[in-house]
Parts: sequence; structure tokens; C-alpha cells
Amino acid sequence: MSHILQNSPHVFRTLILYEAIDQLPAFHAYKNFARKVGEDAMSYQDFEFWYMRFLRGEYDMDYDRSQDPKCRSLMNMPLEIIERITSDFTKNQRITFRKVCRSFRIIMDMKPPTPLKRIQVRFDADFSQLWLDDGTPRPARAIYLYGTPDEQAKREFDSYAICYMSKAYCWNQEDMQEGDCKVSRGYRGKILKNTNHWELAMNDLTTALKEQKAVLDGIMIENKSLDSFGELEPKLKALSGKVSVKKLKIVTNYSNEEAMILPYVSPEHIEEVEIEMRDRKFGQRSKGEKRKRIQKIVETELWKRAEIRTLHCHSKTAFPLDTLMDFTKFNLRLEHFNSSPNSLLRTVQTLLTSPVLEYVRLGSSSYPSYPMRAKVLDAIGATEIDNITHRVRIPNNQEFFEIKFDYNDKLSFFNITRINVQN
Repeated sequence: MSHILQNSPHVFRTLILYEAIDQLPAFHAYKNFARKVGEDAMSYQDFEFWYMRFLRGEYDMDYDRSQDPKCRSLMNMPLEIIERITSDFTKNQRITFRKVCRSFRIIMDMKPPTPLKRIQVRFDADFSQLWLDDGTPRPARAIYLYGTPDEQAKREFDSYAICYMSKAYCWNQEDMQEGDCKVSRGYRGKILKNTNHWELAMNDLTTALKEQKAVLDGIMIENKSLDSFGELEPKLKALSGKVSVKKLKIVTNYSNEEAMILPYVSPEHIEEVEIEMRDRKFGQRSKGEKRKRIQKIVETELWKRAEIRTLHCHSKTAFPLDTLMDFTKFNLRLEHFNSSPNSLLRTVQTLLTSPVLEYVRLGSSSYPSYPMRAKVLDAIGATEIDNITHRVRIPNNQEFFEIKFDYNDKLSFFNITRINVQN
């Protein structure tokens, strides 16, 4: 249609006038206009000129623009003006701005980096997500207030993360081709040619880590189903120094992702380490293989230095509990309790034999029945203090283990604490 109207500027201006009736933001109005008459019908700059005139009530269709001062593009503006425009950009907005063109990339790279609080990244087969949280206050939303803590965190992550999507993920988007990647956050998106989602996400992740000078509050790295996850390790290895962070969480599905990350995280500031082993993309491991894997984790300086240590295993293979018996405090969540209730009893009995254990939080997503709890407490000779608290004497000393049962949403826990009678 645009070629028919090309020699009828008044018709174009009339169409723009109709768009101005709804008083939408100029860019949204332009997108509506372009859908109707074609992307090549009119440049955004020309559209915006007439659109803003009509919004101001200036309806002269024959207005002569030749006497107007020449409009400046963003790249022709003084640097101090560009600085004011971009000064309040969040980290995610900076990344999006950098991807527009090479000139914008240069502008962003000239600015001092925005310090981050948290980084979360998730890799899937057809898309990746990255949230660079700089601590910008976010509006409270009701969707974050229900469900388990894990479910609430996932919804928040999905709301604020940059999403990198392949053609396979956007299969019904006609303007995408094989080899394209759509990068979006919220309702805004840009299609990049000849690239892939995971490489873009990894590059943005390592760029953020390279720029970060302060210690991060937290990093979460999850591989859901990306076969190429191993490409992340050389990028981490190429960083000038190890990543400084207080809380590290790794979620695995191929059974070896933590080995690609732990060596490149500094133990200096670490406070908490959590490794969740979903391992859905890997066959059942033998007890020996599982023992070797856990042993490698607990022998790292990161694990030893952390005040809070958490292992969360979804495998139904028996957990090698002896690998943790030299540690005074840890959290252990074992999903195989769901299918083998007796394993809960054996685990508790083993933990109570530790000469150094001070505290353990033993969890599962299953809710143990009252008879099951009673069986465990009776077998270990526990004395009831109240409905949720029991005590077990430690032979030949002045100490006892206090056992408390608690649950929240879909999770249940046995908390075992060593207490000295003299304290």
C-alpha cells in the first residue's frame, strides 16, 4: 500500500492524525502506523515530527519544514546531554542499549560500570535468562506473595530477567529465521542475526562479572537443559580474577556443572554455598560415582569456608552421608525420602553418631506422616518436650541433641541441634 500513497503526503499526514486521536506514546503509535502501511512507508523521525505537532493541536498539513533547525540524532548530541539521558539506566537497560548499534555500545562502554547486587542466570535448550540486579527498588506485586519461597523467587526472576530466545522457542514469529536470537525484557524485544541465545547470555554474564568491582551479594547459575553449558567454563577461566560473592547457588541437570564453576569463585568473601542436583538429563549414577562427586564438592575451599552449606539432591540413589560427617553445620535436602521413608530413619540415626555435629537442617518436599515421625523418634530414644520438640541424650557427656520438626508450604524439615546442658 505504501507505494500507492508514496506521492500523497497529505494522505500519510491524515493517517498520522488518526493515530494521534488515541494519544499513545509516539513509538507505539508508529508501530501501529507501520503495521497498516508498511515499515518502509515513513521513517520514525518524520512520523514523530507530524505526530507531535498534531498532539499539540497544530493541524496545518502544508507546514514547511525546510526553515526548521536541523534535528540532531542522539549520536550528534553533546556528550553531556547523552550522559544525562543515560545516567539513570539500570544494568539491564544498559545491556539492551548496547545491543542497538556499535555507537551505542561505545557510549555505554565509556561510562563507569553499574555495581550489581545479585546475578541470576538460567540456560535452557531453546532460551536463556539473565537477571543483573543492581538493587533498583521494584514495586511490590501480589504474584510474589504466594507459593513456596522457590516458586516466589522463580516468578520474580521471570519478571525482571533479560530473555534470549532462539527461533525454536519463537517458532510462530514470522520475522525470525533459523540462527536468529530475540533478546527481550518485558514487552520490548530486538532480533539479532547469526547468533545463539546461550552465547549472548554467557557473554553478557561474563561482561558483567568482568566489570564488577564490589563483592556480589549472590549468584545463581542454573543449567536446565543446555548441552553447550560447558562453553561457560573457558569464559569464567578467562576472567582476570575469581568471582567475589557472598552467596553462591548452582542448579545442575547434567551432573557435573558445579565442577565448571566452583574453581572460579573466590572463597575470600563466601558465606553460603548451595548446590541443587536435579540431574534430569543424566542417567542414574552409581553410589560410587555419587560419592566421588560429593567428595569433590566438600573438599573445595569454598565449601569449607562457607558458614551455611546446603546440598539438595533429587536422585533416588542413597546419599553418601559419611562425606559430610566431618562438618559441624550443614543443610541437607533429600528427595528420596519420598519413595523410601525408612531412609529418613537411617539418616537421622547416622547423624546422631557424629562427634562434631552442631546443627543440621534435614529437609524433604514430602510431608512425613505422624506415624512416620513417631517411628523415627521412638527408634532414636527421643524424649518429648512438646509437640514439635524432642531431645536425645548423648552418652557419656553433658550434651544432648534437640530435634525440632517444622514445615512451610510444601517443605518439611528435621532440625537437629547439639546443646550443652551446662550452657
